[in-house]
Order: sequence, then C-alpha cells, then structure tokens
Amino acid sequence: MSTEPRTTPKRFSALRHRNFMLLWVGSVISNSGSWMQIVAQGWLVYDLTHSAFQLGLVSMARAVPMIVLPPLGGVVADRMPRLRLMKVSQAASAIAALALAVLVGQRMAGVPELVLFSVISGVIAAFDAPTRQAVLPDLVPPEDVASAVALNSASWQGAAMVGPALAGVLVGLIGIAGAFYANAASFLAVVFALYLMRDVPERSRPRGSAGFVTDFFDGLRLVRRTPVLWTLLLLATVTSLFGRAYQQLLPVFAGEVLDVGATGLGLMLAAPGLGTVIGAVVLGYLGDVERKGLVQVVGMVLFSGLLLLFTLSSNFPVSLGLLTLMGACFLVLTSMNTTMLQLSAPPAMRGRIMSYLTVIMQGFAPLGAVLAGGAGVVIGTPTAVAISALVVAAAALLSVPLAPVVFRYSGRRTQGARSG
Repeated sequence: MSTEPRTTPKRFSALRHRNFMLLWVGSVISNSGSWMQIVAQGWLVYDLTHSAFQLGLVSMARAVPMIVLPPLGGVVADRMPRLRLMKVSQAASAIAALALAVLVGQRMAGVPELVLFSVISGVIAAFDAPTRQAVLPDLVPPEDVASAVALNSASWQGAAMVGPALAGVLVGLIGIAGAFYANAASFLAVVFALYLMRDVPERSRPRGSAGFVTDFFDGLRLVRRTPVLWTLLLLATVTSLFGRAYQQLLPVFAGEVLDVGATGLGLMLAAPGLGTVIGAVVLGYLGDVERKGLVQVVGMVLFSGLLLLFTLSSNFPVSLGLLTLMGACFLVLTSMNTTMLQLSAPPAMRGRIMSYLTVIMQGFAPLGAVLAGGAGVVIGTPTAVAISALVVAAAALLSVPLAPVVFRYSGRRTQGARSG
C-alpha cells in the first residue's frame, strides 16, 4: 500500500473525496456567477463614466476591507467551526448580491451604489476566503492537499472561462441586471454543498485557549521568524499588485485598443479562464511537483513576458491567445505559491497564514488596478500595464539569488515544521 503513490500517479486526486467534490462543484457555479457580475459591473461603470480610474475605484472599494479585515477572519477561522462560518458568509453574499441586482434592475445603481456594495462584498469575503482556504486540509488527506489547492485555485480562475461568456450573452439578451440576478442565485450552490457535507472536523478552539489578540499576533510572529513564509508572501504581493492590474482594466483594452464591445470584453475575460483550465490539467498530469519554487519563478517570468506582449497587441485573436497563455502561467505560479504556504504553515495556524495571502491576492490586486489606471491617465493604460509586467519579471529574477529558501524549496511537508 505504501508503494501505490509511486507506481500509480494520482491525477486530480482531491476530487475523489466527496466533501471536497461538493465544495469544488459549488464553488465553480458560484464563481461563474461572480465572474458574470464582474463583466456586467465593469461594463456598467465604463458605460456610465468612460473612465479607467472609475473602474479601478469601484474595485478599490472592495479592496479596502480585503486589506484590513482578512487577518481577523483568519483568527476566526482558526477558532470557530469553519463550515458554519462559510454557511453564514455565503448566505450573506447571496442577500447582498440580490439587493444590488434589484437596484441595477430599477436603474438606481450608479457609481456610489456600486462602491458601497463592493465594500460590503469585501467585508464578507474577508472572513469567507481564509476560512475556505483553511478548511481544505479538513476535506482531503494530507497527501492530496496540493491537488486540492490547485483545484481550488482553478475553481475561481477556471470559472472565468464560463462566467464572462455567459455575461456577454445575458447582457445582450436581457440586460446588465440579468447578470447580477444570476450571480445572486449562484451563491446558493455553495450553501447547498455545505449542508450536504459529512464528518468534517469542527476545529473550534476551547474556551480556555489563548485570547483573540494573542492569536492575532502569534500569526504575525510566525511569518516574521519563518523565511519561507514571508518570502512567499512577498512574491505573492508583487504578483498581485503589479501582475493582476490588467484584469480590472480590460474594459479599456476592449473599448479603446481593440474596439470589440461588451461581447469581446466577455471573451477577453474568459480567455485567462481557459488558460487556467489548461494550467490545471498540466499540473494534474505532472502530479506533485517537487521543485515548486523553481516552477513559480519560471511561471512569473513567462507570465510577465506574455503580459508585455499583450500590451503591444492590437489584434483581437492574438490578444485572446496571449490572455489564454497568461491564465495558464498564472494558475501554475499561484498554485505553487499557495501549496508551499499550505505545506509550510502549522495546521493550527493555517487560517491566519492563508488570511495574509487573501489580503495580498484579493486586496492588493484592485489597488494595483487603481495605480495602473491612474498612471494610465498620464502615460496611457497599455504603457502602465507594460511597466507593471516588467516589475513582476524583475522580482522573479531577483528572487533567485536573494531568496534561495523558496527557489530551492523541496516540497516536503515537514519543511514547514522545521521552519516554524
């Protein structure tokens, strides 16, 4: 039995486990709805304002709570029953999305209303995201954690292949409000999946344990004294802040550079999703990659080069191809980063460690969009995004001599225990 992993490679092994399968299917449906709203909301803001800065501002509104609150959410995820927290957060997301859909349908939603609901969704996500990351090792055995991390990442990015395309169709058929209503309904898929799960550990902390404030600072101290943790989080920061700004600014490329309209924008947002599916398939066939740090660095460099070529392209099919390859590279590099963090973090503190990654990946990306959008007003959006791509490439290359702890990462679970 011990020789089975060596003779029979496990492909997408996390999907063999019922609880993870339920969460993953529900997440794909819910994330498709979220991508539909991203397309509809971006086109609505651009139609109202024709401003790249306003696009970034609406995204920034969600980023503010995602920068401040996830560390608190991570502490909660380490202290309370995680499935119960997710049920509450998903139900709250559905209610907020439905309220916004009603406002859009009644033509009562302008930029201020969109900013307000972006803040609300950010507050909810600040508690949901680290909880969702922390619960993954409770749904699969230790040897399948890497598979669960990759598939969990693909459930968001991969949904971009379906959601934006559906949004483009819905906006054309029944208007922008239809995409907002569909997003509200999609949250019910995760709620339903959570209620079907069985035998998931509660992981709640006993009353006599350390206090909330102590738990909060314990997580920060762990990162400070563990080189592999703070180095991975730093690389993730550069990637999120400078590498993902282009996503929020795609309406500008669709409207001003490629002139393809709402349907073309949907395809542009769907293309990276197709790439993530390709990246997930590649990772699935490779199995558990040992040199995860090396793969992350190579992925960052390739992603940066493709993004630079995208800013120079004025051909729609070529741009779609580049976006697809970018999606594949991004899935690979972020999966390697997240897996290394999951394997390096002590189980009792995983919620807090993953909350820092939540701040970085979900909070810093819209901030980068605001910075790139503001710079785009002065030097042009393509030029601003091109500079961002060069920053990501520089960080990846500098990490080789300056951060060997990540570049030489062995991929063994015990590494985190020794570092901590």
